[in-house]
Amino acid sequence: MRLRLLKVLLLLALAAATFAGVARALDFDDEDPVPPHAEIGMVYSYEIGTHAGCLPHRLIVPPGGGNLPPGLSIRRIDLDTHVVEGVATEAGVFSAWIHLLDCDNRSAETLFKFEVWTRRWGIATQSLKPAAVGSPYSAALEGTGLPSDVTWEVTTGALPAGLTLSPAGTIAGTPTATGSSTFTVKATAQEKNFGPTRIDSRQYTLSVLQPLTAKLSRSTAEAKVRFRATLLAAGGQSPYTWSATGVPAGLAVGSDGVISGVPARTGSFTVVARVTDASGTTRETRVRLVVRPRLSIATKFLPGAAAGRAYRAKIATLGGVEGKRWASGGLPSGLKLGATTGTITGVPAGAGTFRITVRVRDALGAVSKKTLVLSIR
Repeated sequence: MRLRLLKVLLLLALAAATFAGVARALDFDDEDPVPPHAEIGMVYSYEIGTHAGCLPHRLIVPPGGGNLPPGLSIRRIDLDTHVVEGVATEAGVFSAWIHLLDCDNRSAETLFKFEVWTRRWGIATQSLKPAAVGSPYSAALEGTGLPSDVTWEVTTGALPAGLTLSPAGTIAGTPTATGSSTFTVKATAQEKNFGPTRIDSRQYTLSVLQPLTAKLSRSTAEAKVRFRATLLAAGGQSPYTWSATGVPAGLAVGSDGVISGVPARTGSFTVVARVTDASGTTRETRVRLVVRPRLSIATKFLPGAAAGRAYRAKIATLGGVEGKRWASGGLPSGLKLGATTGTITGVPAGAGTFRITVRVRDALGAVSKKTLVLSIR
């Protein structure tokens, strides 16, 4: 009876020892792991626990054992806990045999399958409009996808001098020098309602152009004479769009910068021209436009001449603009009218009274004509 009892106790002890050995076998805590999905751009973290064996434990993916998703890697947290972490960069399903090694190089292995979804939040802004030296600049970077609270920062390179990037994603300031700057912007998006964090980066090149300037192709007009001039821009990025205030009555400004019409009155006018370039940069400049009286011949009488003696008489004008051209008819033999000077010169050949027609035209096309009497004794 006592011998039989000893045999039973021995069998129970062996069974207990066998069970204890199985319980202490080196292994992963999760026998059938199903990692949570990853996502391109999402900050990923998946803990893997291990037990038994001697510490510390190591997890590796051996050559030929498959691959973790690109962008993810294994890091040990403590003696028997590791984490698969990172930011996945490629969508798909990735299989990896992860080997567990203890301090005596005993091992166990389990197949892990990681599903990576396509990106669900990212930077939407593709490029930046150019800036201009001395002109205020503002450009808002935007994201697209799941509603998130986003923080923006420059991680490499630098913005043009005079510009900064706010955490809210607005590039603003006044550039101080021309040139192009290349930099990388990182956006960290925290999904609303305590969702995961996502990250995206994009490289931009921002060009700073010469400052916008403007001038008027012609600054003198003439009352009651059709006028046409063009506002000319330099710097910035064409095409340009124009508007203006302070234009004399009778004239109008088109969006193409053409000032045209018939001025109603004389005077000196300050035109405030506003030009906007293709990037949205705007500049105001002041140009002076003078409206002169209409061209007319002021001379009423010609001084008398003597036959055989040198003669010179200047015909005076009022108003008009420079670039006058003269013509005449009925001049006596020996005299001529300067085409650009309006001066009659020469030596008259004989005496008599002559009716001379003089005509002048200015650069705007205004014409004045008068008949004058020349007496030669």
